[in-house]
Amino acid sequence: MIILGLPLTFTPVNASETTVVILVSDNEADCALADYIANITVNVNVVIVKTPWGIYNPNVTAEIISYAPDEVIIIGGPVAVPEEYVEDLQNLGINVERWWGQNRYETDLAVIKNATVRFQLQLQNRVVLVAGTDLAGIEKALQLAIRERAMIVLVNQTTNITKIMERLHVRAGNFTIIGTPAMNQTMLHIMKQLRKQECNCTELHLNITAERALEAIQIAEEKVNTAKELAENATNPALKTLLRIAEKQLEDAKDAYSSGKYGLAYGLAIAAKSKAEVVIRFAGEDIRKMIMSDIKMKLQREIIRVEAQLMVMERLGVNVTAALQLMEAIKAAVRNGDYDTAQELMIKLREELRTCYLAGRGIIKGKVHMPVRRREQP
Repeated sequence: MIILGLPLTFTPVNASETTVVILVSDNEADCALADYIANITVNVNVVIVKTPWGIYNPNVTAEIISYAPDEVIIIGGPVAVPEEYVEDLQNLGINVERWWGQNRYETDLAVIKNATVRFQLQLQNRVVLVAGTDLAGIEKALQLAIRERAMIVLVNQTTNITKIMERLHVRAGNFTIIGTPAMNQTMLHIMKQLRKQECNCTELHLNITAERALEAIQIAEEKVNTAKELAENATNPALKTLLRIAEKQLEDAKDAYSSGKYGLAYGLAIAAKSKAEVVIRFAGEDIRKMIMSDIKMKLQREIIRVEAQLMVMERLGVNVTAALQLMEAIKAAVRNGDYDTAQELMIKLREELRTCYLAGRGIIKGKVHMPVRRREQP
């Protein structure tokens, strides 16, 4: 299966225990890192909350609130996990820390270093290497890293293994390199470097089955559909050109799948997904700029953001009466075109929302049921 994550059950949380929410996009690489941390961390309630890559969804903030976290750790940069989440959480008085780098490879290294210190992880001198865009390879790497308490290192065709070992303070030890046929060039590049190191190296080759290819196509199709929806309001004509290429690759992937060429279908699906994510990124930036330049649209978006937080607090038993009254006054001001008053009231509503959350946090925490992940046995 390509879908990342291990089976979950739920258990009541002890109010005295520390709860850390990891907020991560549905990017396969960042998700694997989040699952990795959640499954090897002890003495802390770690719960993962996912957001669509590159997209802000106010209901995600509401879900985080429902866990009454002591801290939120974001895995991924502001492109993957938009800055609006940081604003939401900090406005409520929730401590937020972002672990990230300029790309998924730098983010991977930042997460390993930060998590090792933050959660006092006792890792073995083992490293699992996998291409950063290899869906099936990343899933296998996650399972192996959890079982062996090894580090997951994402690689590409420019990766310098020696520098990575230095940055992670890894001595010559056991390396396992995981790959699929679609990632042959990357794997050859890495193996060439590993042969120069005094280490034990194991190669693990995965075949692309019909199931793996189909799941890659489904993931790509979801990304392409999201990109199409966002691109309708984008102003950059280059995005539509890139979207057409992604759509063509997706169709080619489906044709290859129908012909039983599962490896080809898998590679084309990954390529289509990558291009769709570029469209999502830049189309999202266009939409954000458009909203920020229109005071009415900005206020309407603020109302949606805050309303999602209010609703979850009310559902969990927090008294939000005063906040709801302010919300209705803001809506009335927007309807009447009195945007100055609406903005002033929004500032007061944010302050009231923070007060409500901090006062009601104990109520929320008493109702939390934390997900428990099945940990792989060594």
